[in-house]
Amino acid sequence: MKTRDRETIPAFLSIDVEPDALQISRDDREHWPGYRQTYDFAVSLRGRLAQVSGAKPIFGWYYRMDPQIEQVCGRADVAMTAFSDRTAALREGGDYFGVHAHPMRWSKERQLWVHDFGDRQWLRDSTKFALDAFTACNGSPARLFRSGAGFMSNEIVDVADRNGVVAELSLEPVAGWGLRSKVVPGAVDTSPIVGDYTNCVMAPKTPYHPSHGDFRKAGDGDARRILLIPLTTGPALLPPRGLISRLKRRSRAKAEPEAVHMLYPTEDDWSEPYFWDLVSHRLRSMERPYLSLAIRTDRLESFRAARVCRVFTELTRHPLAKRLRFVDPLAVKEQIAPQPARHFGKQLGPS
Repeated sequence: MKTRDRETIPAFLSIDVEPDALQISRDDREHWPGYRQTYDFAVSLRGRLAQVSGAKPIFGWYYRMDPQIEQVCGRADVAMTAFSDRTAALREGGDYFGVHAHPMRWSKERQLWVHDFGDRQWLRDSTKFALDAFTACNGSPARLFRSGAGFMSNEIVDVADRNGVVAELSLEPVAGWGLRSKVVPGAVDTSPIVGDYTNCVMAPKTPYHPSHGDFRKAGDGDARRILLIPLTTGPALLPPRGLISRLKRRSRAKAEPEAVHMLYPTEDDWSEPYFWDLVSHRLRSMERPYLSLAIRTDRLESFRAARVCRVFTELTRHPLAKRLRFVDPLAVKEQIAPQPARHFGKQLGPS
């Protein structure tokens, strides 16, 4: 076995703490039932992974604190304050916290909550609102952020960067599903999309400091301080083995690049063992390997949450589990993305 195949690999599991439904209402009695079930599953998973790897895993919890949450639930930080016992237990267990924000606003015409990707000022305002709510609740600014619905824009990155966010972990560096959809899907319902979804297919697939002019490009003399850590991508199928197969694959690669897919633990695209085989293949191809996956606090009986449980249960039986170390991304950011040998672009202060 090669030495590289025995090295440990940093891994990030981002858990978005949000209501089960997108179309939440003040009339609803309970907005967060999935949070309790996901919390219990995470506690159990932590113990099983620790037994396999010999190291205690820690996870990231990203709390919805955007304007929709305040308008419906009474306060933006309700997911942290109303379940303070969980917040305290997670903090004591070593887990880390960040902000998760959806640019959702009420549409009088549709009588629905919509994802407004078209209003640039709204993207800035809703992001800043969520970051401010986190600061007010915790007494210190958020250092970690995840944008909602897999959507990213220069406005969101700019506000996060100006307000002290060190790392952003939601970037999906592909031609995302939102380019082909008119709604954001949830486990319970949907939310209409207003405006255009950003095509991130040309964005780097590994961590980078983005350019001020276009977050989808690595900065070259105008790099931002914020680090974008893309979610893990890979091929849809494992390459065939054998010399002849490798030669054929190299020949095809010269003609056309290999298609890149998001490796979603929530989607039933592969069997659970094959999912981790794909992840292992991707990690072996990386110069500085890391794993970044994200889930949300859906009720476990929902399709996506049930799939997540099966996928991570399978991880405890997969050889890769012995090498993965679930850690805080800020603790390993130099390991996965060394500091660029150039000055960062001018920072203009909070906005």
